[in-house]
Amino acid sequence: MDVQSPFDAGNEFDQLIQAPSADEPDTDGSDVPDATSAEPSTYFPNLEVFVTEYLVHHYPRPVDPMGHQKEFTWCSSWWAHIEAVSRLNALWRAWETLRLDPGTGMSDWWRIHADPTMRALFYNNGPFKGCTIDKHAPTVRALPVVAAPQELFSNP
Repeated sequence: MDVQSPFDAGNEFDQLIQAPSADEPDTDGSDVPDATSAEPSTYFPNLEVFVTEYLVHHYPRPVDPMGHQKEFTWCSSWWAHIEAVSRLNALWRAWETLRLDPGTGMSDWWRIHADPTMRALFYNNGPFKGCTIDKHAPTVRALPVVAAPQELFSNP
């Protein structure tokens, strides 16, 4: 698994969050690292397992199946929301790092990482707006932009 990608190597969602760099060889994801690989080991093999086996059980919330609940919005197709994937990937990586801290690691994870991330995702105007636990129907779109003048960001 690529250390920057939340899903297994070669997964179609890899393309959503990380473009391959020009100096990396193009692979089909079939290479399995050997025991001498410098890739760090993780408790959860990928983001999906972290979310489905850990996170959703540690964040039970009253979510109305019809989408009427105003306080907590969740989409069961969380993986189809690029913002959610990015935020949850960061949350998983923080968990993987802080779980190894025998002191305040997990407290820090909850306070600094988990609670702010989940508030942003649960927010009724957040990335899951329009979705219900049974239907993926996002109503949010990418922010509009106007191209900046060419000379603004060019090198002198």
